[in-house]
Amino acid sequence: VQEIARGLDAIGIFLEAPPDDLGPDASPELRRESEARLRFYENHGALPVAGTRYDTPISDDDRHPLILLFDPLSPGRPLSRRLAVACVRAILERKYGDLSPAGYVETVLASFQDDPVRFRAPRYRAPKPARAGPSLPAGLTVCVNDRHQIHHVRERGYVESPVRVESILAGLRQGFALREIQPTRFADHHIAAVHDGAMIAFLRKMGATFDPRRSVYPVFFPLRNETRRPADPELQAGYFCNDTFTPLNGNAWHAARRAVDCTLTAARDVLSGHGVAYALVRPPGHHAERRVFGGFCYLNNTAIAAEYLSRYGRVAVLDIDYHHGNGTQDIFWKRGDVLTVSIHGHPSVAYPHFAGFPDEKGEGPGEGANLNLCLPATIDAALYLKTLDRAVAAVRRFAPAHLVLAVGFDTAAGDPTGTWPLRPDSFRRIGAAIAKIRLPTLVVQEGGYRTRTIGRNAAAFFEGLVAQDRSGAPPRR
Repeated sequence: VQEIARGLDAIGIFLEAPPDDLGPDASPELRRESEARLRFYENHGALPVAGTRYDTPISDDDRHPLILLFDPLSPGRPLSRRLAVACVRAILERKYGDLSPAGYVETVLASFQDDPVRFRAPRYRAPKPARAGPSLPAGLTVCVNDRHQIHHVRERGYVESPVRVESILAGLRQGFALREIQPTRFADHHIAAVHDGAMIAFLRKMGATFDPRRSVYPVFFPLRNETRRPADPELQAGYFCNDTFTPLNGNAWHAARRAVDCTLTAARDVLSGHGVAYALVRPPGHHAERRVFGGFCYLNNTAIAAEYLSRYGRVAVLDIDYHHGNGTQDIFWKRGDVLTVSIHGHPSVAYPHFAGFPDEKGEGPGEGANLNLCLPATIDAALYLKTLDRAVAAVRRFAPAHLVLAVGFDTAAGDPTGTWPLRPDSFRRIGAAIAKIRLPTLVVQEGGYRTRTIGRNAAAFFEGLVAQDRSGAPPRR
């Protein structure tokens, strides 16, 4: 079961079992059987949930009601109250809905008070002694794309370079005790949930056939007869890319694919109870639309994570990159369960130029679930923070279960792709304003290309974001 669950990208397994606290009237045989069962589960990482009324009998005839256990699949992973209550509701309503008396389910759910959920201490194996360590500053969970370096393009003044990640890490390590988690492989269906299959197939083929040392750039963009594609993969680029400066080579797919794994690993960490997790990835993703990529982006990490989290409730995406996240908007354009909010340079002066206008509100079920807050080329920090207040208010009105934050530090003073003047103090205030939403938050790295200052700006931003809880524990509603 554990193997199957991990293959399905599950974050844990709930299971029921007869209790091992049976009372004096239980037979020795039943007692041995119950203790052996709980010993087995305990040795495989599953422990009984403590401090709840899950074992409340459904009827007077129920002499030994079942207890609830949870296997987190990864040792030490906490279980948030929010997720536990949602899962327990599903178990009780689907399995015992026809049997339980009125009010039974709500009574059990109300007994879940601890956040994160507590577990019974191990009874059948001695716990390992805690190792004393030094006192640490504020913690921050971060998952770094460990294969981003393979995508290194040195031509055309390409600013999306590996040094971006190293500069951010250097800045963060000066102010945080980083809890670095390793990316794990996630199934391709997470990508197919937001991207067209033909585009995915092209990118995968590019990774298998293109020379990693030579980049190809689209040279023509067919507007008609899309089914009559040339046989040469290099000539097909314009069918799937919307600009002339996003390089295609043999490593782009592999780096982008690993960025997806990294982002989903961080998203899973948020679901497990850590209130803030940071996916430090490149290449970025928010310009990749459902059918086309561009803007240095191949796969939309932000959108893939939002889709993944949407299985656990409504999601808000707040994009604070200097450039509009046209890909994220396109993917969720007709979705009402995912709010997309973007603060960006007006399309008349900033990439992508063709999307991100204030009158773009969404369509069908998604009408009203897309908000573009455009700012001119020249602003000051006060105007930005005032605009951020509008964005935060929109997220609060939507009342999501999770927040996905597409963060770009290209809003900083001196960034080669932006025109705004933000400095560390501004980024600290931005982080603090977003923290007040008090939602479980996944932060996904997008742009930011002035490597001399990006580390300081990133550190200041996260200081503000986790300032309300210096332990790095989740901000809670």
